[in-house]
Amino acid sequence: MPLFTIDVLADQCGVTPANIRSWQRYGLLKPHRDEQGHRFFDHSHVSRIATIVAWLQKGVELREMQALINGETPRSPSGWTACQQQLLAHCESCKPNKLRALIWRYGREIPPVIFVDEVVRPLRRWLHAGQQPEWAMTRILLDTALTEYATFVLGSVRKRPAATMLVMALSLHDPLELWLEAIRYAGDGFRVEVMMGAIAEPDLSRVDAEHILIWSEHALTPDQQQRFERWLESGLYVFLAGPGARHHD
Repeated sequence: MPLFTIDVLADQCGVTPANIRSWQRYGLLKPHRDEQGHRFFDHSHVSRIATIVAWLQKGVELREMQALINGETPRSPSGWTACQQQLLAHCESCKPNKLRALIWRYGREIPPVIFVDEVVRPLRRWLHAGQQPEWAMTRILLDTALTEYATFVLGSVRKRPAATMLVMALSLHDPLELWLEAIRYAGDGFRVEVMMGAIAEPDLSRVDAEHILIWSEHALTPDQQQRFERWLESGLYVFLAGPGARHHD
């Protein structure tokens, strides 16, 4: 039976080692130990992690999952409303230290793709929907804390060998979207660099990265489309993200 270290298990399952350690603290994962006391994992843990991630995607809180494992009926999941309300409360009360601590905690407990797409982006859309002046400080506090968290995550991944990725934009309305994409892919183990600001005609021949994520707010212009096709033909591993990616064939 194949055995895994925590790093290999995380790569296999698309989560982070910090996620796995957090789930161990909740009693949701119990690693095996060899005669020397070293911890290791096997395919049973891969299956359990898939179950944990599926529950998280439905908004089941970690502290409720033990009841599911025991065959009990937990409370009805609230989606991510409770998490979003806690983040919002620290923003509204202007408590950046507590806000940072909460974001760090969710980063340990929730896989990056779920944290970014199910928690952060819906909350930010709600805050930006009305553009009420009284919410300006709330929005800025949240975005500042998220940027700080992104730089922490990126710095942590750079300490070990990994594939490299550059995140950049052709067109950009919201710079934080680049940092959110960086959090997502750093969680997948990439060493990510973020280039802030939009560059309509980038020269990728100068880029030393194995993967290039290009954010675009709009559908590519004919010139950009031709440029993109030339990048692919040259062998660059480049791909689109953002609203413009939905219009790209």
